[in-house]
Amino acid sequence: MYEIVKSIIESGRYELADMLRKIDTLWVQNELTEEQKKELAALARDKAIPENSYAGLQEQIDTLYQTVSEVTAAISDLTDRVTILEGGEPPAPPEPEEWPEYVQPTGAHDAYNTGDKITYNGQHYICKMDGCVWNPSDYPAGWELATEPTKEENTEQL
Repeated sequence: MYEIVKSIIESGRYELADMLRKIDTLWVQNELTEEQKKELAALARDKAIPENSYAGLQEQIDTLYQTVSEVTAAISDLTDRVTILEGGEPPAPPEPEEWPEYVQPTGAHDAYNTGDKITYNGQHYICKMDGCVWNPSDYPAGWELATEPTKEENTEQL
């Protein structure tokens, strides 16, 4: 077990607090000696990558999303260039989907209906009922949190 943990630490692909907890757990389970525990804990602290260990989860997600977005844009650009080189026309860019900000209805005349799309507190929702005058926080049963497009859906757009 010592060699496995050491190889993971050497890779740098771990969150420091999580790795230290795992080392302690292995020590408690008598799978590591006291010396091995101290050595691995010191090595983990030395090899920790700050972006993996100290950045907040949302910050890590945002960074990953930005990277994926940049790669997707680059692939799309290269696909268009290859299409042009082969004598074809690049596809027209897809129309961005509209997710207007939620506005509190004042009555039945401007209530939300099944399939209406909104943005509420930074998230996309789709209305699940006709005549909905409540926001997603007040009446969650009336709204469905929209999911991000799947990998297949993203590929189809390219």
